[in-house]
Amino acid sequence: MKLTKIVAISSLAALAITPVFAGTKSFKETVVVQEEAKPAWSASLSTGWDSSYMFRGVDVLRDQDNASDNGIQWTSVSFTYNLTDNDSITLSPWMGYGLSATASGLYKEFDLAVNYAHTIDALTLGLGYTFYDVWLAGGSEDFFNNEVNASIAYNLDLGFMKLTPSLTYFLNVGPDNGDNINENHSISQSGGSFLALRLDGSVQITDRVSINPYTAFNFNFSQNTEDNGDLYNGANNLEYGLAVPFKINNTITVSGYIAQSLAFNENENLIGNTRQFSTWGGAKVTFSF
Repeated sequence: MKLTKIVAISSLAALAITPVFAGTKSFKETVVVQEEAKPAWSASLSTGWDSSYMFRGVDVLRDQDNASDNGIQWTSVSFTYNLTDNDSITLSPWMGYGLSATASGLYKEFDLAVNYAHTIDALTLGLGYTFYDVWLAGGSEDFFNNEVNASIAYNLDLGFMKLTPSLTYFLNVGPDNGDNINENHSISQSGGSFLALRLDGSVQITDRVSINPYTAFNFNFSQNTEDNGDLYNGANNLEYGLAVPFKINNTITVSGYIAQSLAFNENENLIGNTRQFSTWGGAKVTFSF
């Protein structure tokens, strides 16, 4: 369920290219600028900690018997293969461990995401699939989801900052929730969906430090539930936050963030529930190759 933390940002990279001139030339001379060849592949390894596991407006590790938790430790790998200069496929496995037991037991989650991205100048179109697998109570309860998504993003370079507005639609394609806890079943309703309208920003402070604010307005369509267990449709939550990445070198980047969410309903899913107003944060280290 980390994908939303979402949508894969690496597939929304800025595409603007600035011409470079080696000096003033006379009209008789021809300047040929050879663009640097795009690498065939890239990869990254990240590990981090979040003080709360917020997924689509729900605090997954919070329940009625455990009003607070120690957050979640996670590790992810991302491998991108560039099919062409404008087309890429990214494979992203993710593993998370809850650092304290919920009323339902110990929490473990494995996600596997595959995303395709096509760029047209500053526009990025994406299609993706994610498999979610969640274990509770030492593995005695197993839930899994199959989800598809479609996204569109546009990169704006304002000079002093970059902005990326995006829209992503997620659809759970199964399985259905089971009445018997021993059945393999989904955390959310089959056919339930989620729509995220998001704006990401980036302000370069120095060669090594940037400030990256974001805000998102999200809509739920029979995916999350209310505190009485009923599915609902409509506005889900408003979320905003700020991350500060620090680039140690060309390989290692560390980053910390803080975020807040305002829920428009008492958002729940099969595992966790949420305060109407939540604040959380975290940190991570990323190795890029």
